[in-house]
Amino acid sequence: MTCLVAFDGSELSKAALRRAEAFVGDDDPLLVVSVVPTDEPLAETYDLVEGDEYDPEAAAERLRSAAKAVAPDCEFRARRVDPYAGKGRIATEIGHAIREIDADLVVVGSENAGRVVEPVSTVGSSVASGTDYDVLIVRSA
Repeated sequence: MTCLVAFDGSELSKAALRRAEAFVGDDDPLLVVSVVPTDEPLAETYDLVEGDEYDPEAAAERLRSAAKAVAPDCEFRARRVDPYAGKGRIATEIGHAIREIDADLVVVGSENAGRVVEPVSTVGSSVASGTDYDVLIVRSA
C-alpha cells in the first residue's frame, strides 16, 4: 500500500504521520508532501519565515527534518508554489502528488491540516473527493 501524508510541521500533521506509519507495511512506500511557497509574504502567512529573509529551500529542509524526526524511513518531497498561488493551488499540488505516486491511502489532519497545507475544510474537500484512494482524517494530536 502506498501512503501519502500532507505535512506542514504542525502537531496534527505529525500525528497524521505517526498514524500513517501504523497503516503501512515495512516494504510499503510512505511519502510525505509539503507545499512550500516561493515568496516571503505567502510564507509569512504560513509561519515559514525564520530570520530576516525567507529561504524556500531552508523552509523545505526544516519540514523535511521535522518529518524525518517522526518517520525516519519516509520519503519527503517539497512542492513549490509561486507568489500567485491561491489556497486552491496548494490543494491541487497535493492532488498532483497523490496521482503521481498512485496513492492507496492519503492522511491529513482535520482541524488544521496546516499552515502550509491550509485548513482541511478546503484541502480535505479536494483530497477527499478522489475515488481512487482512501482518506484518513486525523482529528487529534
